[in-house]
Amino acid sequence: MSVDNLLEHSSIKSDLKLPEQIIQSDPSNFQENFNRSHFMFSHNLAGHPLFEIPRLVELANTILSQGRKNKIQSYVSKVPVQQKWDHRPEIKQMIEAIAHIGESDSWVMLEDVQTDPEYAALLDQIITELEILTGKPLRKEMTWLGAYIFIGSPNSITPYHIDSELNFLFQIQGEKDMSLFNQNDRSVLSEEEIEKFYMGDLTVANYREENQNKASIYHLQPGKGLHHPILAPHWAKNGNNVSVALSILFYLRPYDLKARIYQVNNYLRKLGLEPTPPGKSALRDWVKVFALGLLSDRHPKSKFTILRSGVLRFKSIERKLRQFQHAVRSLKP
Repeated sequence: MSVDNLLEHSSIKSDLKLPEQIIQSDPSNFQENFNRSHFMFSHNLAGHPLFEIPRLVELANTILSQGRKNKIQSYVSKVPVQQKWDHRPEIKQMIEAIAHIGESDSWVMLEDVQTDPEYAALLDQIITELEILTGKPLRKEMTWLGAYIFIGSPNSITPYHIDSELNFLFQIQGEKDMSLFNQNDRSVLSEEEIEKFYMGDLTVANYREENQNKASIYHLQPGKGLHHPILAPHWAKNGNNVSVALSILFYLRPYDLKARIYQVNNYLRKLGLEPTPPGKSALRDWVKVFALGLLSDRHPKSKFTILRSGVLRFKSIERKLRQFQHAVRSLKP
């Protein structure tokens, strides 16, 4: 289901019984801290049938039957916190990993589960509540929206990384300790790392043990949730039981544009310049957003290209120029 479909929340039909109110929190907490700092909240999804293992096996089979095998990622669960995502040992038997999650030493992620109508109804209600809590017209500002489910064996590790989405994480079953860092602390996450991340290097963030004391550690139990701002570095360790968690993830237009500033800064840095970080000069920010916007797709076709279509087109132009220069040189006597 596309973002456009989800924006029309009145069109979603489901007989699923959901709590009358899912999120329990003081609205001032959401309004003051939304995408500024991480914070916990309470919710009423613990023990809900949508997150029982047999239902998640059914969901995974549905995703496979839709030809979306790439929307299920499964890995060995006990890895070092500094392990890069693209180096994690994969598990091929995804359905079996979920069905026997207590013993399979697995970490499984189901992406975009809102293709199932029951999870679409759940996502729709959560977004409605978030709009009320934050006081923001989120549906109008969203450029991408997804619901992910994380299923982990006891003592699983989610390695250190950063994300380009805002995240509301709902712990449904089991417990985990989440280490969350301040996305604005440049001793933890540098300007250069952010620039390379938005250029497409999704594993650029590096865990440094000496920075661990700068993390806020949240102990998540069923019925508790945690908000991650964009780019907030984090890692997690599950407790001694199976963990099931739901993430509501989305892009917002103003932060998509901020990504362009980092991308232009990456090119400026390669030229030996010291680029101005976002937020320091409104004029420079506007020029960078406008310049890269000329190359960006007006209607991007994927989550990745929402943030990076301009960069991809610029790289294509660079490549063609190099080919042209090579061809010209080869013609010289």
